[in-house]
Amino acid sequence: MKSSFITATYQVPWSDNLAERAEAIAIGMTLGSRHDLRPSRQVDLQQFLGEVGDIDRPMHNIGIFSIRYPIRNFKPTIASLLTVVFGRLSLDGPIRLVGLDLPEAFLAQFPGPSHGVPGLRAKFGIHHRPFVMSIFKRENGATLEEFEESFQQQIDGGVDWVKDAEIYFFDDPAPLLQRIAIARNLLADRADRTGQLGFYAPNLTGTPREILDTAHRAIDAGVQAFLISPFVMGLDILVELRREQIEVPFIAHPAFAGGLVAPHAWGVAPEILLGLLPRIAGADIVLFPSPYGTAATSRADALAIHHRLSEPGQFPEVISGPSSGIHLGLVEQLVEDFGYDIVVNADSAIHGHPLGTTAGARMLMDAVLEVCQGDF
Repeated sequence: MKSSFITATYQVPWSDNLAERAEAIAIGMTLGSRHDLRPSRQVDLQQFLGEVGDIDRPMHNIGIFSIRYPIRNFKPTIASLLTVVFGRLSLDGPIRLVGLDLPEAFLAQFPGPSHGVPGLRAKFGIHHRPFVMSIFKRENGATLEEFEESFQQQIDGGVDWVKDAEIYFFDDPAPLLQRIAIARNLLADRADRTGQLGFYAPNLTGTPREILDTAHRAIDAGVQAFLISPFVMGLDILVELRREQIEVPFIAHPAFAGGLVAPHAWGVAPEILLGLLPRIAGADIVLFPSPYGTAATSRADALAIHHRLSEPGQFPEVISGPSSGIHLGLVEQLVEDFGYDIVVNADSAIHGHPLGTTAGARMLMDAVLEVCQGDF
């Protein structure tokens, strides 16, 4: 029998009245209150009432409990999902959302990735190694000439993909549609010379209305991918873009997510926030802090995110992008920890090379090829 519930699991400090607290949450996040309801009305509303599931005490000072929320309580949006299972609860002291089981009927209302791992590998003809992506070192205020020069240097070094930085907003000297045209021409020229395909992912930003309008104009101009910061813009923006049949790859940047996942007694488990939710929203590539860099997350959390992005399921597997502080000396460790279905995403390791950006890109690509050489 198919589940008609969304099951959320929570971690809290242990208390002897945890069963009562769980029951209060099950009622409060579904009916609000049973007070002042006629007995007949309580029967009518039973179909909306949350149910307390298992209660466990894995450690002396830790309690775990689950609540089953009827699927009829939710709209097909991530906003309604998070509001019901963790909206007001996030303000209720130390409580962490550590599990979220979504039934097929709910997932079926979401678009998921347009490409994912299988689609991106088929599209770019890369099957036995990670993808390699570089980031513009400086963009705000850059001219079209500077954009073109930097883009050429990066793809000359052999990277597969180039993306904007998530902080790129002031693009008046290098308007979006003109950048798209330049990048397409340079990538087409490289493909003619070397056979290597690639894309440029501009930063897609603005109000919800502006984002949808910009995305359509960029598609008409031939854009090949987008970078988006869904934890700032709202995950449902990404859902809406996919529902409008915009089927270029989307790269989800984790900006602002750190404020939602830490510390460990609060917030949302990284595997849910950075793994499950971007995948159902429609991201093809999800960037998240690596265990190695300045914005490091724990190895266990990073691997849990990767697992949620890559496990078999209702949607295509998603490319993981463990990022921050990545350099050629970490490539072997990246592959050992995360496998091949990743993007090696680098900034300073490429642009900071003493011989220039092209040399830095080439050395990073060579490191990837060396680690994977036995599989070609």
